[in-house]
Amino acid sequence: MIVKSNMRKAGLYIHIPFCVRKCNYCDFYSLGCGSASSISEYIDALCTQIEREAEQYKGVIIDTIFLGGGTPSLLSPDEFLRLCGCIRANFELSSKLELTIEANPDTITRERLIAWRKGGVSRLSIGLQSADDEELRMLGRIHSYEGFERAYRLARELGFDNISIDLMYALPNQTTQGLEKSLERVCSLSPEHISAYCLKIEPSTPFSKMDLSLPDEDTQYEMYMMLCDYLSSHGYEQYEISNFSKNGRRCMHNLKYWLREEYIGLGPSAHSFFDGIRYSYAPSLDGYLSSINAGKMPECILEDTHEPDENEREDEYVMLRLRLSDGVDALEFEREFGKDLFSRYDFDKFIKSGHMKRTGSKIAFTQKGFFVSNYILSSILEYI
Repeated sequence: MIVKSNMRKAGLYIHIPFCVRKCNYCDFYSLGCGSASSISEYIDALCTQIEREAEQYKGVIIDTIFLGGGTPSLLSPDEFLRLCGCIRANFELSSKLELTIEANPDTITRERLIAWRKGGVSRLSIGLQSADDEELRMLGRIHSYEGFERAYRLARELGFDNISIDLMYALPNQTTQGLEKSLERVCSLSPEHISAYCLKIEPSTPFSKMDLSLPDEDTQYEMYMMLCDYLSSHGYEQYEISNFSKNGRRCMHNLKYWLREEYIGLGPSAHSFFDGIRYSYAPSLDGYLSSINAGKMPECILEDTHEPDENEREDEYVMLRLRLSDGVDALEFEREFGKDLFSRYDFDKFIKSGHMKRTGSKIAFTQKGFFVSNYILSSILEYI
């Protein structure tokens, strides 16, 4: 159902926990493909949850949908269209809906692209990570750069006009010059959006068990500053620490996270923020399926439910908005919480060091501040 309204709005995130193969750096919840029947069974369970719970979201307009994973692009055309049909039948959708699907280049086919267009996908997020085949092999990716470019051009041919590309930097043995070559190849394709993430070695990933030669902190800083400057010179606005877009092509769904707007998460490991409460499901496909099949709500596999108190809400507000280049506006903060931002938080030493900047009522990170933002936020905020 498509509606035009100024009613309450929310995003919808759906986790698809299947991959062809786990990448060496990935700590997101995902499993091997198993059989086609296991994916189909999962889509059945998602549709059942949507049908059972849709009533509680009456009056809420879904204006962004994000299919993440895992590898959502593994869904067959029929599975994808079945899920989309269920969403449209049970939720009220905005007439300006942004529907994103994450895709691994090796899973992009003409048949899937046609189904995505038919199902209403308006934004395609392709996980390239590197334009260097040796780096791709080291990361454990299943595609080559040639395969990515073939998939990208096919998507353009079939009418996708809002494509985002994911890149990673500070990879083992990577140089600043090597990163620049990846940026050159990606920018030559002129995608509407680029996300560039610094590699983090997470516990329990294959990389955590390897002896890796990683760029030192000075080189990581050089890489970050170079990619920010390079993308700016090629027409990309940095609107968030790791995200760059052409004019009007910011990811509206991800902005919900950073602006503390409401979103509903479905599937194991999915997170939600609704009615002022944060909650998430445990990363257990078996637990999710068994609860649905037993006629129970997935609440029985809730991993965490938390209603932030006032101090936590203030810290969340500042932390999340400081991820954005727009930063925090003290006037908006006072309207929201009835407090003076600059009395509540001490930014002075970071302004003096050049890591933050104040423009009128606004405070924001500089580029070099973005690079060490986690350290700065942990020293400023009480509850983070």
